[in-house]
Parts: sequence; C-alpha cells; structure tokens
Amino acid sequence: MNKRLVLALILSSLALPSVAQRIAVNPVLPGYGQNVAIEVRDSNYQVYLPATRYAKSGSTITIDYEYLNDGFGPFAPNFGSAQVSLGELPAGNYTVQARLTNIAQPSAAPTVISTNLAVVPPSDWGIYSVPREPSARASTQAMIRSAAYFDPASMRATVSGNVVRVEFTYNDKAPATGTTPAGMRTYGSVEIPPLAPGNYVFEGWGKATSGGAYERFFSSPVRVASAVPVVEYYSATLDHYFVSGGPDEIALVDRGAMGDWKRTGQSFLAWSSPADAPPGAVPVCRFYARGPNSHFYTGSAKECAELKALEQAQRADAQARGKPFLGWAYETIAFYALMPQNNQCAAGLKPVFRAYNNRANEMDSNHRFMTDAAQRAAMAETWIDEGSQLCGG
Repeated sequence: MNKRLVLALILSSLALPSVAQRIAVNPVLPGYGQNVAIEVRDSNYQVYLPATRYAKSGSTITIDYEYLNDGFGPFAPNFGSAQVSLGELPAGNYTVQARLTNIAQPSAAPTVISTNLAVVPPSDWGIYSVPREPSARASTQAMIRSAAYFDPASMRATVSGNVVRVEFTYNDKAPATGTTPAGMRTYGSVEIPPLAPGNYVFEGWGKATSGGAYERFFSSPVRVASAVPVVEYYSATLDHYFVSGGPDEIALVDRGAMGDWKRTGQSFLAWSSPADAPPGAVPVCRFYARGPNSHFYTGSAKECAELKALEQAQRADAQARGKPFLGWAYETIAFYALMPQNNQCAAGLKPVFRAYNNRANEMDSNHRFMTDAAQRAAMAETWIDEGSQLCGG
C-alpha cells in the first residue's frame, strides 16, 4: 500500500492544527560546527513522517510537513513528531518556514509558521571550513571572521594544489568594534570547489578598500575526509525517494532543476572511488527505469548482474515488438560502500536499510534507503522492509 492509498483512507474532516504550534531550533542558538535540527512543537497534530522534506534558497529554509489530526489515537509509527536535520550552516541569520498541509485537504493553502534562526560565528578571527570536518567532493564553504567589517559579496575562492585561497575586501576605516557600515559584516562565507580527500591549508587574503595589495591575514589547516555524503530526496508528486552522492547532481537537484525533489534531512556516508574507499568496499550499481521514473541501487554483484541480464533481454523483446524499453537500465557505479556481514556492519558504520513500495504491477516501483530507525519503522507500515543492504557512515 503506497502513500496515495493511505491518504485516501483518512477522514476528510480532519481539524486544523492548533495555533499554539511553534518552530523549535536545536540547539537554540547554534554556533560554528554544530548540526542544526528543526521541529514543530506544541501542537495537536501528527506529522506523516515519510513525506517531510525541505529546501534552502539563500537564507530561507522551507520545510514541508503533511499532518494528521483527527482527535483520535494512538497513531501508527508512520505518524509522529518529525525532527529535520539541516546539518551545519554558515554563520548568519536565516528564516525558517514550516508549511503544514492538511492531508485531507491537499488543495487548500498550507498553514505557514516561521521563525528566525541565528547561527553564531566563531569568536576568534580566522578562516574556517563549513562543515568543520568536510567530506570529499561535497559542498563546502570557507568562512572568514574578520577584525574589520567587509562585504561578503567581495569574497572569492580559488584552489591551487592543497591551498584554498579566499580573497575579500575589508573596510580599513571600520574596525569590528565600531558602527556597522551598510552591507558589511565581520563574517561571511563563500562556496569553494569540491575537494579531493587530503590535507589542505585554508588562507584568508584581505585587501583594504583604500587600496593596496592583498595580504594574508588568516591560515588554518583543514582535513578533508575520504567519505562522501549520500543525500536523500523526496518527490511529493511521484511519492518517490532518490539518493545521490555526486556533487554536481546534488547541486542540480538542490536548485530545483529536476522537479519537486527536496531533501529529507537523511543521508549516509560512502566513497566516490575505489581509491578513497577502505578495503572490502564494493561498487554500488545504479539503475534507472523510465516506466516508473525511478532509480534503484544495489551493492550485490549478483543482483547487479541479474538486472543487467534482464535489461538486455527486455530491450531485445521491446525492440522486437516495436515498443519502448521501460525497465531497469544500468546507468553507472553510484558510489562504493561496505556490505553487511551476517547482517552486521563494522564498528563505526550504520546499516542502510532498504524499503520497497511493491508497486511493480502499477509500473510505479520505488525503493528507499535509510539509516534512521524511526523512518524505517514508518516505511514498514506501508512498504516492504528488505533489511540492511549497505553499511554507511
């Protein structure tokens, strides 16, 4: 039973959530290097956990919730309180919006509540990486904390060998203890190119607005880990899940260029190449099926080979009948991962569970990969739990 059928069974007289609801930020005042989590509290509704997702545009973060509130209980494990992980954020002021959609009235305008989120910059002057411990080939920003005000728009980042150089123009007439000039701050961040695993030096080079050459003011060693984050997305239109470990693809999906895919806040760590991966890591095959518009991943060499053979046979059959091929087509090696041994993952790794919506007969197959126990229990209410399939960080 998929989400669409589940929602169709819910009473159409569901009440609106109470006005006491609020957005809670954890920690309340996050600082550098802290993961940020968001949750809606003090309300009498129950959130449909598998559909919670978010998108970030500039300094605005919008979280979509679908809720159930019929005044009865207890609720099944696929309903509850959803805490959304945003990861580490660069210092700054953000607006967080929660869009609450009544499942029984999907065409009605959602209830929107919002709050301000302030991420505190480091107290010491210097240059920092965001996240504090960056992953290989993943989105990373360099953050400057300056003793003088500067325009964050002046920041430029370049990479030469193992040196990440960040240039910025500061106001030499405006120390951090004085009045804030319009459009200027004592901190700012800039996106840097994806980095391979290894040791780097981040350098901050400033030039005064009154003239002169760039000077190196800050220097900091940064270690880039070998693992890459595999990020999960959800499409409300398709009621499908999708994961990606490729930085270019992740950036494309985050921009909304691939449809209504939004981050769920769920992810796990893998490796983008065999050279980065630990001994024993296996290639994870990625397939795409045009019929259900869905991707499938497997670290099983047997399963991968069987799907490749099935693709060959189905392509030949479709061609013979003059029909388009709609089945699983091999795309690429998505990433490398360790496999469970006797249903157990090595120390420091988490099992990555796979769930299947069992909709092959409706040409709507989709699988979800997750490490979170609450999400696994939620999916098991309506999807088939296929157990631990990979091991991730």
